[in-house]
Amino acid sequence: MNNSRIKRRLNEIIYQVARYLEILFSMIILLVIAISIVPLLENLLHTSIPNMGRDVFTQFLSDALTLVVGLEFVKMLCKHTAETLLEVLMFATARQMVVEHLNTLETLIGVAAIAALFATQKYLIVRQGENSQKPRGK
Repeated sequence: MNNSRIKRRLNEIIYQVARYLEILFSMIILLVIAISIVPLLENLLHTSIPNMGRDVFTQFLSDALTLVVGLEFVKMLCKHTAETLLEVLMFATARQMVVEHLNTLETLIGVAAIAALFATQKYLIVRQGENSQKPRGK
């Protein structure tokens, strides 16, 4: 009996250490994202937007969407739900599709992947606070 209680306590300690490290990493990632916004905005302010070339815009979009995916990842680390995981996957897939110049088949696969993620979110994920009953008259 004493042995199982020690194992349980050790598991709790390991879990708590991992949780605090996860929070620390989330804070570090947030700090890096916040610092990364500054050069992104500086580049934007020093660029003539009406005369912005396709390559400059693509690079700006890539950098901005990378930061958005990073923010979604931090949300996933803080809130351990299947819904946040699906959001990260959707943003990462959409970012890849928007930034990269994919061929038709790759674009079709990306759209199918996002559709599958949306379907998973709608039909397989039960959100907190949702009732199993549907509103009447609808």
